[in-house]
Amino acid sequence: MKKAFTLIELLVVIAIIAILAAILFPVFAQAKLAAKKTTSTSNEKQINLGLQMYLTDYDDQVPQSQYGVGDFQVSWAAMIYPYIKNGPGANNKTTGIFQSWAEGGMWYVPGFPSNQSFNYGVHLDLFPDNWGTPNPGRPTYNMSIVDAPADKIFLTEKGRTEDSWGWCYFTSWEWDWVSGVGYNHSTGLNSSDGDNLAENWDCDGVGTTGAVWAGCGMHPRYRFSRTGNQTFGDGHVKAMPKGSIKWFKNIFVKGVGDFQRNGNDAWYPY
Repeated sequence: MKKAFTLIELLVVIAIIAILAAILFPVFAQAKLAAKKTTSTSNEKQINLGLQMYLTDYDDQVPQSQYGVGDFQVSWAAMIYPYIKNGPGANNKTTGIFQSWAEGGMWYVPGFPSNQSFNYGVHLDLFPDNWGTPNPGRPTYNMSIVDAPADKIFLTEKGRTEDSWGWCYFTSWEWDWVSGVGYNHSTGLNSSDGDNLAENWDCDGVGTTGAVWAGCGMHPRYRFSRTGNQTFGDGHVKAMPKGSIKWFKNIFVKGVGDFQRNGNDAWYPY
């Protein structure tokens, strides 16, 4: 007669399986998260490569973040699309000009809660926004204006906006990053770099009442074990932990943006 398992033996086996599951499931989850991070890093490198080729062809002139009005929008993604040719795009029915909203394909950040436009955004001041602006609008800048390209973030993974569409840039304005506006001219250090308001916007908006200015969709998002991928002006991409981005070192570029150009900004008149 074949001996059956006893209740104690079955309970021991179940307990062993439960212990193994408790050990392995977090490992599997971390492996899955690491794979998403690697995919996003690859996406950002490909997008950055397209941007670098654009800069080479246009004498190092940084593209606008967007221009146009109404349903006619030409974004930075459309401008570098010929070098990437990934994700959907279409010619405007009226003008025939190609448009892209950086959706799908390599434009999608793994783990982003929806297929919203512009999961990745460019530096607001360095990539001028000429949406609805009469000609000639805001001028573009040459890369030579960036004093430390290896330190300056050009492109970042962002949060979801509170609406159905996404901002094509991330905010670069000091008061969106730190609580105290102003820095020490003698040391070059921001007076409130340790007080990073941008960390409060490490989020994904869920409402549909309008995309909040300088909200979730205009700040970096740290989806991968509290790190977020950043693309820098010299072309390299790296993951930075939440809290490590410093506005003065990594965001501020002297001489770009409306406030500096018009001499209206007390913290660094241009």
